[in-house]
Amino acid sequence: MKDESHIVGREDFANKLVSQLIDEKGEHANLRVISVVGEGAIGKTALVRSVCNRADIKNHFDCCAWVWVGPKPNLVHLMADLLKQLKVQELRDVDLMDEEKLSDELARVLMGCCYLMVLDDLCELHVMDELMMVLADSRNGSRVIVTTRNPDIPSSIDPWYFKPLTLSSLDKEQSKKLLSKCRPASDVADPPVNLLSLKETILSKSGGSPPKILLLGGLLSATTSDRRADLAYRLTNGLPDRPTLQDVVRLSFNDLPGWLKQCALYLTLFPKESEIPTRRLFRLWSAENLVSSLSENGAEECFKILVSRHMVEVARQKWDGSARSCCLPGSLYDVFYQMAENERFVKIYDCSIHGKEKFDAPRIAKHRDISGWGEAKARINVPEAGRGCSETNAQEAHMEITPASDSSPLCGIQQLFSYVSFNTMKLGTRAGETAVLLKPLVPKRHSSLLRVLDLEGVYKPWLPEELGNILPNLKYLGLRWTLLERLPKSVALLSRLETLDLKYTNISTLPQSILEVENLRHLYMTEVDFDCSTHHLFPKKSLNCNIQTIWGLVINDESLMFGVLRKLTGLRKLALTWGGWVVSEATKHILNLEMLKYLRVRTEYLKDRTFENYEMGDMSRLKSLSNLYLLGHLGMQSLLESHIPPNLKVLTLFMSGLDNDPMGVLGKLKCLTTLRLFADSYRGVTLSVSEGTFPSLRVLKLWKLEGLTAWTIHANAMQCLEDLEIKDCKKLNKIDGLQHIKTLEVITLVRVPDELERSLGVA
Repeated sequence: MKDESHIVGREDFANKLVSQLIDEKGEHANLRVISVVGEGAIGKTALVRSVCNRADIKNHFDCCAWVWVGPKPNLVHLMADLLKQLKVQELRDVDLMDEEKLSDELARVLMGCCYLMVLDDLCELHVMDELMMVLADSRNGSRVIVTTRNPDIPSSIDPWYFKPLTLSSLDKEQSKKLLSKCRPASDVADPPVNLLSLKETILSKSGGSPPKILLLGGLLSATTSDRRADLAYRLTNGLPDRPTLQDVVRLSFNDLPGWLKQCALYLTLFPKESEIPTRRLFRLWSAENLVSSLSENGAEECFKILVSRHMVEVARQKWDGSARSCCLPGSLYDVFYQMAENERFVKIYDCSIHGKEKFDAPRIAKHRDISGWGEAKARINVPEAGRGCSETNAQEAHMEITPASDSSPLCGIQQLFSYVSFNTMKLGTRAGETAVLLKPLVPKRHSSLLRVLDLEGVYKPWLPEELGNILPNLKYLGLRWTLLERLPKSVALLSRLETLDLKYTNISTLPQSILEVENLRHLYMTEVDFDCSTHHLFPKKSLNCNIQTIWGLVINDESLMFGVLRKLTGLRKLALTWGGWVVSEATKHILNLEMLKYLRVRTEYLKDRTFENYEMGDMSRLKSLSNLYLLGHLGMQSLLESHIPPNLKVLTLFMSGLDNDPMGVLGKLKCLTTLRLFADSYRGVTLSVSEGTFPSLRVLKLWKLEGLTAWTIHANAMQCLEDLEIKDCKKLNKIDGLQHIKTLEVITLVRVPDELERSLGVA
């Protein structure tokens, strides 16, 4: 299901790494450090990420964390980033802690925990020494993985147990195997000899370097037969005999169409080696007009092209196999950022700089700890895009970015397109950078070209009450994780706003006028209700029927929102929490949302922490619905009566309290690819899968079905199943018929009876 091209030729290393991670016998129960060593861009990070994303590895450890260290790390920031990723039971404000408190907190959290920690690109030994003094060793098999270019580091941190995994260039056969993963555009008219010659040239130029092979292979896969002669010329004459990775990146980059170049360079706004949520990236591309905001699949198609070109890696996947997050490989980041800076497309500043920005590029980002970038940039020498490429590509390679001509702060701000901040360290005070940025616009009501204001993670940023007047072109306002308690009322005047992200803030109420913003497409919230009483604060307009996403809505007994739902006929994605008498009324309106593709419904607990029973009605009317998540006692009767959306691809049931086996009904869903039955979704003793059912199912998760003792799978059922995970089903001793499924690739068992493990041969 996943693209494993990045570990082709590294299978033995992957198996060794897995063995070292899960071996807890004898001395290996101690905290151990595993080193992965190799020169830059040899595939260390890709190998480790591939192994750490495996279900069996994730389930083996209680918690996992991954940080990029780099040339000049800040220990305080590293410890804070580690804590944010660990599963902490209590919410603690780690951004307010000094080094001593962070050390104490990290040691406390890790004590007794079997953890996996990855320190990517470790350059200096002293950082490891300081961290090892903090890391707790409970002799339960915890592991730290270090990737490094320095071959002397492994012998200094854990020399007695695990031999370092040292990666080198691929040999010829491994290189061929990797290149074969990049399938060229099929054309029967093209003589195979031409294709063979191109592949030989690519292998010769790549020298066994995985990223070079993948980049040139991606270029080949995107080249139609009528352009292969030109590609052969560029490979032969446009690259030296032993090209650097930067040479290969430039050649591949210059082959992209102009609009796709900008999408690729936009990735450099994010910190190096960071995980980028595709949700965020797609909305930013749209706000910058790099992809069409009207085409639902435009950003996704653009992303798929960059992945197929091996310019972007998928970091994590959703349950349906689509990308949840991505990463721009560090070796490509250095080259891309130099291109973006040369073209004045992007400029990165350190978070410590306030009021000294030159605004000499239309896109500004604030990063932490960029002092070490000098060493990375010194290793590369990248000309401006378009220089050093063929004449036919030179014009397209140049993106014609026009920076502000006036050096005054006001002029620079007015011509800024995007401002993205990653200043997540609170340091006890609310962030003042937006005040420095926006205050010059306020006195005279100057307006700005700013399309993107993304402050995700910035602590309580200052937003002027006049925001809606001074930023009339704003399309994306990202305030996720800012802990803001209120929103300026003038936000409802941002007529061009497409995305408003308020998730994980302290905002609990919004005026209904937000729903009247005529271009609003995506609204993300956390447990927010709309206050219809504030409607009079703004001129009365009709509701925006083009809203596609509402996430985090609350509808309770006092809410009037259920009456508004029926008017939002363009909704494609809806996530809400409800309870009380409004359920039946709101359900009627939801069942009329013909364009709805994703529905997530959570029922509020009663005072005794139980659920009241509600019915969803005949959901078979929702023909477009492909993803359904139900939490609470919802839809029991609907399941029994087969009132299920017929085109569902992903179904999740959580605490549904079903007494009757749902497999008979669910098995008839011809499009269902992912089924998740979570805690208390089914209370019965047995499950039975009938012959010929679940024809498309690929992923099945059974978690915490405490009464389940036996499961029977009849012949010719689930014939496409690839991934089976059973977790905390502590009475399930027997599965009959699993041997009939020949497509299974992964079986993951977590906290199940030994008898079941032995019967499946995974003990």
